[in-house]
Amino acid sequence: MPLSSYDPNLSNLLVQACELTYVQYQNGPPPGNNGNIKAPAGYKQIASFTAPEIDLSKLKLLSLSAQAGPLAPLVWQNIRSSAEVRASVHALFPSLQDVYFGFALTSSTYNVIALRGTQSDFEWTLDATIPQVPVPLIWYNDGKFQFAKVHLGFLIFFAMLADQILAAAKQFNPALPCLVTGHSLGGALAVLASPALRLLSSLPTVQMYNYAGPRVGDPAFVDAYNFWVPQSYRVVNLADLIPMLPPSQIFHWQYGDVGQEWSFLNQSGNVAGNHALIGPDNYTKAVNLAIPTDAPRVYPVTGLGNAQAVAKV
Repeated sequence: MPLSSYDPNLSNLLVQACELTYVQYQNGPPPGNNGNIKAPAGYKQIASFTAPEIDLSKLKLLSLSAQAGPLAPLVWQNIRSSAEVRASVHALFPSLQDVYFGFALTSSTYNVIALRGTQSDFEWTLDATIPQVPVPLIWYNDGKFQFAKVHLGFLIFFAMLADQILAAAKQFNPALPCLVTGHSLGGALAVLASPALRLLSSLPTVQMYNYAGPRVGDPAFVDAYNFWVPQSYRVVNLADLIPMLPPSQIFHWQYGDVGQEWSFLNQSGNVAGNHALIGPDNYTKAVNLAIPTDAPRVYPVTGLGNAQAVAKV
């Protein structure tokens, strides 16, 4: 794995793309909103991604339905398409409406996939009772993923987006690297999307940058992921709870971190502030100031600190 390939300039571009995923969502759902965003200079938007945004208060129902109910017929390893998952989710939540979850961009130098977090993803990530399930081999058809398992909740969202993401990749210039990014839940989706793109597209290189992303899968998934997407960078605020979840061991499930961690410290005083993409001294500002580092960090006992203070270390 490259030891020092994190690119602050690319990270600046990608944290901007993450901001735009929220703008896309806030502009409204289809069909009233066409999903178009004002792309960064030199980039052209070629696709938008949509999925129903599940009411996060229904997580227990989703978890139970993995064993009984509309999701029970899904044998996760043998899923055949996004449509199969979408049909089961709509059977469970018939009133769900599609909303925007991100977009694809192209330029003369890079292809970009940007994916959004939910608007209230704390309940999602903090619910430790959501089971792990095997990865669908239609998107991870490689022996290294044969026994890999991932968080069911994150997988449900990805499974509804996967076919759209892979279709967008077919429009990319195959000679250019692909950058995959996301904040929070979008960070988890970026982790799930990156190896699928590497395995199923003709793209020569896939790099992943995520911000405040939670853990996604078990050690088997982490090992397979790191083999296929070695240039992966997780930007983490050390005061942010979400990147530490799910715990590395919860019940009989294990979780691990993919790629390299690049950290900074901003203690805003509350969970939401520490996790926010845009906020005083948080992810966007830290990235803009090139503060994240791969040097070992120790969280101070006081919990006090801000991006400017870390910059002086």
